[in-house]
Parts: sequence; C-alpha cells; structure tokens
Amino acid sequence: MKKRIIWIALLAAAVLLCGSAAGEEVSAMRELFQTTQSTATPSPNAFRFRDGIRWGMNTQQVKALETEKMTERTLQNWSIMLTDGKVAVSRFTADLVFMFREDRLLMISYEFRQTSKDDYPYLTGALGSIYGEKKDADPLKIKALMDTINPNRYRTELITEAYGWETMDGTAVYLYYYSQEAFAIMYVSPELGSRIYQTNGL
Repeated sequence: MKKRIIWIALLAAAVLLCGSAAGEEVSAMRELFQTTQSTATPSPNAFRFRDGIRWGMNTQQVKALETEKMTERTLQNWSIMLTDGKVAVSRFTADLVFMFREDRLLMISYEFRQTSKDDYPYLTGALGSIYGEKKDADPLKIKALMDTINPNRYRTELITEAYGWETMDGTAVYLYYYSQEAFAIMYVSPELGSRIYQTNGL
C-alpha cells in the first residue's frame, strides 16, 4: 500500500512539473506573439491617407482601399496610379496620383485647377488646421522630389507660394503653385524625403 501511495505521489509531482513547464512555454509563446503583433501594428502617429492608406503599401493594397478607378503607368523606376476621374478634396475636386518605387508607396499628390482667388488661401487654412503653422518651402526641394519621378514635370520658376508642414512621423506636406492656374498638395514619405538629392561624391 505504501509503495502505491509513493508511486501516486511521484506521478502527481511529475504532472505538476510538466504542467508548470508547459505553462511557462505557453506564456513565453503568448509574449512572443504579442511582441510580434505589436511590432506589426502601425504607430498611432503614423501618417494615414484618405481611407487608411499608409506609406510602404503596394499597388494592390492601395487599390483595395481606394474606390476610384485608376490608370497605371511607369516612369523610370516608378509606377504611377492616377485616378480616372477627379476626387473630392475639402470643398474642391482634384486629380489624385499615387507614386510607387519597387512597389512601395512613397509619394502622393492632389492636383487642382484654380477656379477662384479664394481657393489657395482656403486650402492653406485647411491644411494649417490639421498640421499647424505653415512654413515657407523651398521650390528647389519640391522640384527635386518631382524630378526623381519625372524630370520634365515642373519648372522651378513656376513653383510659387510654396508652403510646407511636417507630421509627427516625419511625413512632409507641401502646398504650391506649379503654374499660374494650377496648384498641388504633395505628401512625401519620411523615407523618400530624407534622400531626394543625389549626393554621390559630395
């Protein structure tokens, strides 16, 4: 009888030890999963465009979120998606352009045709209400950004009344005229904005 009691006690101890080890393993797995999950979750400060579009998304991910029909084209190392029709922006309509390199979204722009003298001041105020006080932006920097995609798109002397803002994650937002009757809002990812100039040999 004593042998049987000792055997049951040993068996119970073994079960408890195994249960404890398994519990620790499950706990470790849970922590690993939570860490992986939190890493994949975008920062609360990450820039989100329109219906949740984020920097680094590929063309298919953007298409899944952007409901407007789009035309695709390729320019140098870039792929461009341009909406077929104009989209609503504030109280205006504009052409919407998504710009990808290596199938990663790095730049976005809205392009407007001016219909009244109040359009530009209104958009300046609307952007300021979201991103804070505007700063003067360098037309050469705006041209350098566009030149990475299409060197013939802008002439520096026509880029006027250029203003800039920066979001908490480092996204740059520019508002500027690129001709006498047309202006744009350009959104630039932190990744692209940090390396727009060619610096070879400098």
